[in-house]
Amino acid sequence: MKRSSALLAKMRRQRGGHVAAPFEYLDAVDREFLKAYNEVAVLNFSYGDAGRTRVLDARTKELIAVALLVTVRGDTTQQHMRKALEHGASLREVVEALEMAMQVCGAPALEFGLRKLMDLEPAK
Repeated sequence: MKRSSALLAKMRRQRGGHVAAPFEYLDAVDREFLKAYNEVAVLNFSYGDAGRTRVLDARTKELIAVALLVTVRGDTTQQHMRKALEHGASLREVVEALEMAMQVCGAPALEFGLRKLMDLEPAK
């Protein structure tokens, strides 16, 4: 098993312990790009202190991420739904973000997002 770089260790700390597998691959192939990518992600998703200087709060950023991710059926859609909820978004707000995605990309985006959200909810 390959050793984790200092950059990946830093990213894990910033993200609460998780880094997606594609970024681990990118670390091995092009660490310089991953470092630049991470600097932007830190600002965009309020990881650590750098995000405190941004205008949009973490809840709003995560709702935007959810709306964007469902349009491309992104692998991290549920992760960002969870984060939006953790940052204080209501279930209704997440659903409205999905509805906005439908306005631009159609019903398949809404359906994809609703399925991901339903999978997050505890069994009734």
